[in-house]
Parts: sequence; C-alpha cells; structure tokens
Amino acid sequence: MINFKAIPFLKILFPYLAGILCARYIGIPQNISALCVIAFIILAIAFLFQKFYKPVFYFKKVIYILSVNLFLFVLAFQISFSFNEKNHYDHYTHFVNGSTDTFLGVVDELPVESDKTTKVSLKLLSIKDHDAWKYTKGSVLLYLKKDSSLQLSPGNHLLVNSKFVAISPPKNPHEFDYKTYLEERNVFHTVYATRGQVNIVPNLKSAFSLAFVGLQTKAYLVSVLRSSGLSHDAFSICAALLMGYDEEIDDGIMTSFTHSGTLHILSVSGMHTGVLYTLLIFIFSKLDKSDRYKKLKCLCVILSLLFFVGITGFSPSVLRAVLMLSLVIIGQTFYKRGNSFNTLLLSAFLLLLYSPNLVGDAGFLLSYTAVLGIMYLYPILSRIHAFDHWIPQWFWALVLMSVAATVFTLPVSLFYFHQFPTWFVVTNLIVIPVSLLNMALAVFVLVFSKVAIISQVFVTILNSATAFMLWVASLTDVPGWGFVDNISFSTFDVVCCVVVLILVLLIIERRQFTSVVLAGIAIIFWLSGTLFNQYVKLHDDEFVVFHVKNKPVFMIRQGGKVFGSFDQLAPDEFQRYIKPYLLTIPLLKMDSVRTYSWCTKKHSFTWLNKEMPTSSNVLSDYILVSHNTELPLTTNVKSEALIIADCSNSSNFVRKLKKQCKVLGLRFISIRETGAIQIKL
Repeated sequence: MINFKAIPFLKILFPYLAGILCARYIGIPQNISALCVIAFIILAIAFLFQKFYKPVFYFKKVIYILSVNLFLFVLAFQISFSFNEKNHYDHYTHFVNGSTDTFLGVVDELPVESDKTTKVSLKLLSIKDHDAWKYTKGSVLLYLKKDSSLQLSPGNHLLVNSKFVAISPPKNPHEFDYKTYLEERNVFHTVYATRGQVNIVPNLKSAFSLAFVGLQTKAYLVSVLRSSGLSHDAFSICAALLMGYDEEIDDGIMTSFTHSGTLHILSVSGMHTGVLYTLLIFIFSKLDKSDRYKKLKCLCVILSLLFFVGITGFSPSVLRAVLMLSLVIIGQTFYKRGNSFNTLLLSAFLLLLYSPNLVGDAGFLLSYTAVLGIMYLYPILSRIHAFDHWIPQWFWALVLMSVAATVFTLPVSLFYFHQFPTWFVVTNLIVIPVSLLNMALAVFVLVFSKVAIISQVFVTILNSATAFMLWVASLTDVPGWGFVDNISFSTFDVVCCVVVLILVLLIIERRQFTSVVLAGIAIIFWLSGTLFNQYVKLHDDEFVVFHVKNKPVFMIRQGGKVFGSFDQLAPDEFQRYIKPYLLTIPLLKMDSVRTYSWCTKKHSFTWLNKEMPTSSNVLSDYILVSHNTELPLTTNVKSEALIIADCSNSSNFVRKLKKQCKVLGLRFISIRETGAIQIKL
C-alpha cells in the first residue's frame, strides 16, 4: 500500500497542475505578475504566523496550507505566461513588418532533407527593424528550396531575406492541430526561401555551450553512421536509437511499430537512458568497489547523462529520464532512505516548472504513466510467479513490465492514438532485446569506424538484426488480428477510465467492499454517459465538406451511416484529414456516394462535377461544385440555396463563381478560404 504521507510532492504537484490546466483552457489574467506577488506575500505572512505565533490556534495550519496551495496555483499561471516567448519584449514577433524581413539566425538542429526542400530549425539572433538591427530571440522553421550548392550544418549563421508565414490552423474537424503543437514549443512562424534569399555568414561562431557541443557530436555521429555502409532502414533506426534522430525513418516502419506496440523503441527514451545509466553504474562499481568515491561517481554519472541529453538534442523523453535518474543517484548518494514515487513526482514538478506545456504532451504523459505503472503494478504482478533461473526470470520480468506499463498508459494511448496493439507483449519480448543488441552493435560501428574490416562485420550483423526486427514488427501490422483500430475515446472516456482503473487497483490491493461498490458505480456512470453520447450522435444528421488539396471530398452523415466521396483519397490523406472526424461517430457504417443528387427528410443536395450527366437540375438546398464545373446560376437555382466550392476548383474559377453569387444574392462558401464546413441537417 502506498504511504501518501511519504510523498509530499503529490500535495505540491496537485495545485500547480490545476493552475497549469486552468491557464491552458481558461486563459491567463493580464495582471498575473501582480497576483503572483500578492500570493507570495500572503504565503510569507502565513508562514510567519505559523512559525512565530505561539498560542494554540487550530486554523494556523489550515491557513498556511491554503496559502501554499494558492501560491502554487497562481505560480502556474505566471510560469505559463513567462514560458510563452511572445510575451517577452525582445521576441522577434514584435519587429515583424508583415512583408519581407531580413534577419540573422543560427542553425540549432540537424537539417532534414526531403525531395524538394531542406527543413532547418533556426534560432534568431537579430532582425532588421527599418534601418536598425535589433537583438531578438525566438525560433522559426526555415524551409529552403533544395540546392546542392548550400550544405548546412548545426552552428551555421544564416542571413535570410524572406517573409514570416503564420502557421495555419487545422482545416478539418478534429484534424491534428500542428499550429498549436508548434506554438506550445514556441515556434510561431515558418519561413520559405530560395537559395538567393539565404546566405551563410562566415567567421561567426556560436558561443560555447554544452548543448552546442552535444549537437556537433550528434551531427558527427549521424554522418559516421550514414557513411558506414548500413542499409537505409538500419541507419535510420540506429540513429534514432542512439541520438534521437528519427527524421529519416520511413512512415511505413513507424506505422508497423505503432501497430505492434513497440513505437517507443524508435524514439530515444527512458529505456535507452536506463541502459546507459545501468552501464555507467556497472563500470563505476568495478572501478570503485569499496564505494569510497561515491560523490565523484555521482557527479560523473550525472555529467555523462547530461552529455547524452545534449547529443539527443534535448529530447523531452530523454530529459525526463535523465532528470529522474539524476535524482535517484543523488538520493542514493546523499540520502539512505527515499521514496521512489516522491522522486518521480519531483522530476515531473521540475519539468513542469521548466515547460508547463508538457502537461498536454503525449510523450510526457506516456512516460510518466508507464513508469508509474512499473513502480506500482509490477511488484504486485511479480508475486504471481518467480522462476529459479535468471534467464526465464528476465523474460518473465520483461513481460510483467510491459503489462504494467500498458495498463497505466492505456487511457492516454487510446485518447491520442485510438488503437490498441493486441500482441504488444509478444512483440516487446522480441523487439526490445533485438533493439538493445542493435544499440550495442551501432556503438561498435562508431568505435571501429576507422577500421574497415571490423566495422563491416558489425555492419553486416546490424543490417540482419534490423531486418529481423522489422519483420517481427510487420507480422502484427494487420487490422483486426494484429491491432484494434478506430477506437473512439473522448476526454470523458479518459476521465472515467482513470477513475475505474484507480478503483480496480484499490480493490486488488485493499480488497474492500467499498471499493467494489464505487468501481461498480463508476462503470455504470461511464456506460450511461457513453450510451447517451451514442444516442445523441445516432439521432444527428450532418453534411460535411472537407478541405483536401485539389480533391473533392464530402460526406453526408445520417446517425452512424456515412455516405462519402473518399475514393480519390490516398491512404495518408484519409488518415490525416478524414479519420479523426470519423472516430467521433459511434457504430460507424461507411458507403460511397453513388449518385449526383439525393435527398434527406428535410434537405436536397446536388453535386456538380465533370462526370455529371447534366448540370441543369440544380433545384437543391445545397449545391456542391467540383472540378471547375460551370453552374447555370441564372436558371433553376433556389434563392435560399447554398453554393459550396470545394478544393478541386481553381482559384480563378472560385473568384468568378463568388462574384456571380454575390450579384444574384446567393450564399457562397469557398472551402479553400474557410476550411471544412459542418452543416447540421
């Protein structure tokens, strides 16, 4: 049973986390700095009152606790405000003129090349404001038209003359919000440039920092692996395993690992950091068997872990693991007794102080729920059985850890990914040992890169091991059998699932009748809410026109039945633009549109495109125009009809049609301009 009194950071983290969520979803008051000062003064007065007021007064402790909670709650607002770099006076957004800007920046990550462009993360140093240069801060993504004459590397200073482009919000319902994703990482603009708009400034060097040294090391190690003779798949996976460089992994491989439940292996994470930590502890235990230099060992291990953070580009997952492991070794070095749950929450609190937006990051939530599951549930499961020999016991422990981590991460993974890998235990049991072998082999390839004969031996083994790992991951890449897909899981489901999970664990640990009753009530409430939501959805009709570049995509939903024009979509387009919306529909049944005119109980529709036999019959409430099909607006058009031009039409045609509708007083919508529309019927 967990002793909550031994976990003081649970009490500290709760009000601070509540403040972050309120700041995130409600907003931050304009006078937050003043409120934070007032809350601190109240805390100081309460502390002095608690410390020096001698007479017994019951409410002294209550007032002090409330003041601490109030300060932590308000502090979360202040930290959230300060974390947003746009709120700083020297951020570049205060100097952008809306047209072409000239600015100086330094490449702070490995450039990523695609077929047509090179993506560069650029940290701004100064910007030209009228005729004067202003020192500034901020980061942008530079998309440079591919040119072999310009070879970029981390540390290059670039003088750019181009326009800052605001990142577009999602154009379709429930589509991944890339704009918010970048803004939460303080990236607010992209810049598109050609070779003539970008120049490398010579003789400028970046200031020395551990992060820059790590980045240079990362670039060198990636280049060594790239030129070692590894296959493309082996190189991309090893670069991800060792340095967190996962930009060149094929989408098909990512999908296979997602469906097999082993995607965490491809992103350098806590597992990889734990392997490095274990190796370092083992080496120092051999060098210092009497533990006389434990403080020096603690310092060396922490510095090694920090360097690893640097070469992974300060990957959030590695940063989390390194912070937690650093706290563990500090506790073991200076304090004989400690609480692992308290260490976990302390690391979470420190990370949220550094970056409050991590509270909505899937990786952050998955990492901490996985570790929490292993710490809490694994000891319970390990009592089921134990093997005498260490080899079967090691595999058995690996299975139990996978189960414990999966149980605790289930609400988060279903909410973000809407799928469940049914064979995660088997695939992790095989793929994790192979990935550890690949890490070791990749290290040997790097160490012996100058010795061609030895290096090629490791390269050959590594290529074969990678091919085997990919084959195992692909075995479960089959819908229905290998994984369950299209799982609708809302915020309501997350909350209910977490509550039920906590109550079930209490039943297992305490075996109290009260917990059983509460779990039953929670399950009934969950089912009732789900049934109500399904009832509302199944009695709701909707007409949706999606925003997909150069494609006519629409659907009519009648309850759980969907009639749509999805045939022209590529699989990745369907996954990105359409599937997120379909996941919200219970008891989904899909069919293709097989006609150009149809009616519901209250409304009529016409779809005009080049394949339509005739375009004269447009007596409909909704007229969807595709592929620049001419619409006879002067005849047979209802005065209250809504004309919709989808993304398959050219810009010139849309402008012309818009003018015609304006002259005739007809309602008009261009999907190119507005994004997808949802019309309740």
